[in-house]
Amino acid sequence: MSPETIKVKEVMTRDVVTVKVGDPLSKAISKLREYGFHELPVVNEKGELIGYVSYRHLIRRKSLSLYSRVENIMTKPPVLSPESTIADAVKLLLDTGYRSLPVVEKNKVVGIISRTDIIKLVPKMKGVANVPVEDVMSSDPEVVSEDSPLEYAIDIMRKLGEMSVPVVDENRRLTGILHMSHAARGLWREKDRPSMGEVAGEKEKKVIYVKELMSPPVYVEEGASLKEAVEKMIEYHSHICVVVDKDMHPVGIISQRDVIEAVMREAKQEGVFVQITGLDIEDSEPYLIIYDMVEDFLSKINRFKEFRPQLLVFHVEEHHISGKEIKYSVRARLTTDRKLFYAKSYDWNIYRAFREVLDILERNVKKERDKLLEFRRETL
Repeated sequence: MSPETIKVKEVMTRDVVTVKVGDPLSKAISKLREYGFHELPVVNEKGELIGYVSYRHLIRRKSLSLYSRVENIMTKPPVLSPESTIADAVKLLLDTGYRSLPVVEKNKVVGIISRTDIIKLVPKMKGVANVPVEDVMSSDPEVVSEDSPLEYAIDIMRKLGEMSVPVVDENRRLTGILHMSHAARGLWREKDRPSMGEVAGEKEKKVIYVKELMSPPVYVEEGASLKEAVEKMIEYHSHICVVVDKDMHPVGIISQRDVIEAVMREAKQEGVFVQITGLDIEDSEPYLIIYDMVEDFLSKINRFKEFRPQLLVFHVEEHHISGKEIKYSVRARLTTDRKLFYAKSYDWNIYRAFREVLDILERNVKKERDKLLEFRRETL
């Protein structure tokens, strides 16, 4: 079983939850919350696709009326056909950043294909299922303490662009996972409930701690296969699986995105998939400059034929130090047909930060290439 041979119609969810043209935004948000979705199709009376309502686009709006009609704030999503392959779906999900996509036939929504639908296939894909978690996970994961304030944990998740974060005790042992949905609801309930200080006429803000809302940990130990990690994610309905050492210290994290990147890695594709997340700049010029730098980097890496690049993903975080001054951190992950490579940089200048991570990646690939060539010479 491979991504190129499986059709979307074999995997998609056919019982589609939608909102209709003319419905208020409040109804869409209510359905998103009720079903735990991140996107909803907007259809007309005939069931024809008109657009998509997405949490991601909602939170970017500076002002919003809950009585707005959904067609005023919807986006136009890319679509898949029932005959599209899982390889097509994975590429489109990664390319657009959506967590699900509508499946359309004769302009009518006949299904939804999501990240979750795709990762459920992994245990049956031998080429992906048996991959060690170390080849897929993001190393040195961000964690929060049980005693961290809830708002701090939410801020960490927002900066990382993730929906969950591992929770550790004072000895950095994994004790739980905090999910954005639980955190947001807990924070909202607490804001809606007066504290003892407010009842007494005082303005006293109650601090909510992570340990009050965290869920049990979802994890595998080092050396486990991706299949084992995915089965844990499916069983516990978790967006992430933490990789721990023998002392339960987190050493890596596997997200749904990491899993579908592994599926894409298995699919035969032309060229290198590149994505930049977290860079919220309206001007197109910075993107053009950065992509020029990336193109130059890839031309150098392509000379190392022993490590063929497949995916190159960047995540940018903005740190407001003082006033209008911003310092940027850039995390990069290069997936090759042999190995994953990581790099981080932190600079006032966004271009220098990108240049540094690309230089680090290039040096690391060259180092591994030299080691491989030396090993071959010694074994001849």
